[in-house]
Amino acid sequence: MWIYLLRHGVAEDLRAGLDDEDRALTEEGRKKLRAAGAAWRQVVPSPGVVVTSPLLRARQTAEVYVEATGAPADRRVDACLSPVAPLRGAVSMLERQLLGGTDSVTLIGHEPHLGCLLGVLLTGQERLSIPLKKGMLVGLRTSGSTSLVASLRFCLSQKAAAAIT
Repeated sequence: MWIYLLRHGVAEDLRAGLDDEDRALTEEGRKKLRAAGAAWRQVVPSPGVVVTSPLLRARQTAEVYVEATGAPADRRVDACLSPVAPLRGAVSMLERQLLGGTDSVTLIGHEPHLGCLLGVLLTGQERLSIPLKKGMLVGLRTSGSTSLVASLRFCLSQKAAAAIT
């Protein structure tokens, strides 16, 4: 199974009267994500399932990603991708996808959660975090149909993705 991890784009700063969950992408954030979209189309042939954190900036990033890659309508919001969610929830969700025969899944979320998940998928170690920059897309491929042990296939920052096209 292909696993794609995408960190949300640049969002507005936290300020009085604005809950973290409601922080939206900035116009600059949307612009940078759209610029990366053409490269995403090239490296993500057909994302099967797209799962996003319930936070606004992640859901908005998912909209740009789905538009850029032509992802199917199978989009889900799952609290297991919230920044404060236990990592085990995301791992369990990925295990269900793998055992269910899903070809590819994209997870859109936050740091440090995604970085910790990346560490687990590559090493099996829960204490190793590999941070993702905002708008960074990472592609992993599992080594079989019953194990989440994965190999890194690519890591693409927004800036590098925009330069490819």
